[in-house]
Amino acid sequence: MKTEKIQLDDDEEILLQVRKHWFVLCMHVISIVVLAILPLPFFGVATSSTTITKLIPINDAFVVTLYCAWLIILWMVLFSIWTNYYLDVWTVTNKRLIATDQQGFFRRTMSSFRLERMQDISVRVDGILATFLDYGTLEIQTAGEENLFKVTGIPCPADIKALIVNSSDNLMPHRSPQTQSEV
Repeated sequence: MKTEKIQLDDDEEILLQVRKHWFVLCMHVISIVVLAILPLPFFGVATSSTTITKLIPINDAFVVTLYCAWLIILWMVLFSIWTNYYLDVWTVTNKRLIATDQQGFFRRTMSSFRLERMQDISVRVDGILATFLDYGTLEIQTAGEENLFKVTGIPCPADIKALIVNSSDNLMPHRSPQTQSEV
């Protein structure tokens, strides 16, 4: 994954980089395939129906051209979906979390927060498929201006939560337990 754009501190190391779950991408691709196949019966009816051809002069070349234009539009949408999937990356280091959010082809937002500013982290898994395939939503409440980091469709959200909490705990100064004489 692309890590050369991320400026790390000297003692900072990348623990994990994660994209959305493969099933999220798969569902988008399936919807595009359905949209590509859906017009075929209508084009067949339109070219064979004498009522429609009397009203609108439709020939096979027109139908093929119209269908090819539809496929080109769907191909561009699929390319946009793939680009957003591939370039949306969450990077967890031992000191901070960096969220890269691709918004269209030429706009990207990168935001980060230090793990010691984390106040709350929660995982939500909705539905039977999300439960079986182990993907869900991870929400992190911070003490900064942008106080909610949220990513949907992330794989193994409980494991990622445990990694973030563990990294955050490692940054906190350890307090020694009070003895009876100090009380």
